[in-house]
Amino acid sequence: MKQELKNAIEQVIADKINYLEHLIDDLRASNTETKSSMGDKYETSREMLQQEITRIQNQLNEVLMQQESFLKIGVKESHIIVDGSYIETSMGNFVIACSLGEIKFENQKIFVLSKQTPLGQLLIGKKIGDVIEMNGKSIIINGVN
Repeated sequence: MKQELKNAIEQVIADKINYLEHLIDDLRASNTETKSSMGDKYETSREMLQQEITRIQNQLNEVLMQQESFLKIGVKESHIIVDGSYIETSMGNFVIACSLGEIKFENQKIFVLSKQTPLGQLLIGKKIGDVIEMNGKSIIINGVN
């Protein structure tokens, strides 16, 4: 995987973390304002707001774990697909790292996926020229770095 791609993935993760942290801060501020201005009559809406904060906090924790696992991977150059590999296939381009989903890099779509995903499990250990089957479709591995 190129260092530039690694940096782009790190930035996408950092942006998600920043977004979720700001969202939690905004909701907490809103919850404080509700508490002081509306009194006990609106306890239900405050509880719903707290549940939303908890849900977003769980999302944040998941992204933080993704960040931690991605930072452990590092940049790897290999002819066999391993954690950290960039793969070009007949179906699209992938990075085996963490379950981040689709990102844009140098005007192309790249899917960042974990080796625990079904496709990730199929790709690990393969090399250029290998063919895998997924959902009844043949996927040719055209490049690995």
